[in-house]
Amino acid sequence: MKNKLIKAVTLCCVATLFAACNKDETSGQSENPAQSKDPIDQLRSFRQKLDEVNANPEAKDGETIPLSEALWGVENNFNLTYADAEQYYSRINEHEFMLDLPVNQDQQVSMNDVANLYSDVIIQARDAFASDEFIDKGFISLTIKETQEENGNMHITFSGKTGERTNYDPPVFHQSGPFGVDDNWMFAAPMGKCDDPDIPSGADEQLQEKLYNELIEPYIEASPGYRNIYVDRICIIFDGTNNPGIYYTADPNKLCIEYEYMNDYYHGEKNMITRTIPNNYHLEGYSPISISIQGIPIDEYSAVTHYNEIEYGIRTQVRIDEFGELEDLLQ
Repeated sequence: MKNKLIKAVTLCCVATLFAACNKDETSGQSENPAQSKDPIDQLRSFRQKLDEVNANPEAKDGETIPLSEALWGVENNFNLTYADAEQYYSRINEHEFMLDLPVNQDQQVSMNDVANLYSDVIIQARDAFASDEFIDKGFISLTIKETQEENGNMHITFSGKTGERTNYDPPVFHQSGPFGVDDNWMFAAPMGKCDDPDIPSGADEQLQEKLYNELIEPYIEASPGYRNIYVDRICIIFDGTNNPGIYYTADPNKLCIEYEYMNDYYHGEKNMITRTIPNNYHLEGYSPISISIQGIPIDEYSAVTHYNEIEYGIRTQVRIDEFGELEDLLQ
């Protein structure tokens, strides 16, 4: 299976605010403007208004917008522009700063004042970011932590999180399964176990046996006087080249499959056989009747994988007195 490094994502929390705040009281939370509007349209509109104000402040002198919309726009437009949340940060700093925004009795704010606030936010955040001593630093998130209205001014406390980017190998979580601590197998029979090449088996054969035991061996008994047959048979072939969960490696040093990964591949194979293939090929009523797994080289020996041939059929019953017992072909 092709190993992929999964980025660790730092979750960005977006603060929401009351449209109206009582004097000398810390604001609570209210409906986010983006909940009733498409957030992309909201950001696009806010950016357009900022650009218009910056290009011609006098032309926008009387334009106002709701306070909640302004605060949402400042916070989210900053994060859109400067915050890099999709990184792993080994160390994180928090910087707080307070800025004011004039607000009228109707909780409306001048777009010119909003543009000035946004410029001040950038300056404060840039100064805080520059003061960090991290080697490879990133700005993680800007949030509005608190608001308080006093004498026609909204005091806004901003919190900016910065951090040091670090390469991160996420822990690998394995599924439980039929393989135990002694089941560390080379990828193909008869290469044996990783620490015992004299055992004439391999991961492919071991997976095949375990899957047969669970998916095929518990046969459904036919009614008395009947025997089971399987009609409309179909064979599906796949390997790990384009199927996550099926063994594949281009690393010659990874031919040993440790037991934890044996269980992972067991579940990958099982999911492929019982869910993915039936869903993709619309095999309603079909069940697997033969499982063949072989470890093979591919791409001119540049990689190895587990090659699968899975045969399916639809189980039905026939009367023995009409169709007879199963016959020996060599007799």
